[in-house]
Amino acid sequence: MTADHDAVRRLLGAYVLGGLDTTDQTTLDAHLSSCAQCRAEVGRLASVPELLQRLPSSSPGEPLEPPSRAGLDAFLRRARPRRLPVVVLAAACVALAVLAGVLALRPAGTPAPQAQASPSVSAGTVVQFVAAGGSGLSGRATLSPRQWGVSVSLELAGLPGDGPFTMNVLGRGGQAEQAACWGRTRTAQARVTGASSIQLANVDSVTVADHDGNLLGSARVA
Repeated sequence: MTADHDAVRRLLGAYVLGGLDTTDQTTLDAHLSSCAQCRAEVGRLASVPELLQRLPSSSPGEPLEPPSRAGLDAFLRRARPRRLPVVVLAAACVALAVLAGVLALRPAGTPAPQAQASPSVSAGTVVQFVAAGGSGLSGRATLSPRQWGVSVSLELAGLPGDGPFTMNVLGRGGQAEQAACWGRTRTAQARVTGASSIQLANVDSVTVADHDGNLLGSARVA
């Protein structure tokens, strides 16, 4: 694994959270086009935005001072080799977000800010899910073209059981790729971001299935 690979890989958390600037976005897009390992890690981190939105309101206090870049790099070097499960990786991303001042503390009496959709949800091709027979799934998928393929953001409700659930991207030529995998949420709702190497122009549909592979719903791209 090269030093360049390690440097780009550190951008994955910010990518999932929609926090990259144009330069870093271009760099990461180019890297993901040829790195299946990093595309898979984007899928593993797909549930992080959902977990961040469910964080409790913070107590009054002063905003935290961002740590040094050296400190963040040291944290990532310690965490990466352990192949942590998705929940622990999500917790690590939350910790970094707090350290970097992303989650600023609010003064007492200040109303909580309204939840904001990530940039990947606010732009792109939006398609609605149609529930499979016997399923109560509803929601939408937002597909955004990338140099390396397509980014897919889901907003779902009516997820049954404990999961895990999987999102698959189906191509017009019959190809299929798993784009994300996540577990149960207390509200049976989820906001998930995944990725596929299939170009947007070649995407036929996006599907969601349960842990047994049973289809819960599909969203067809016109």
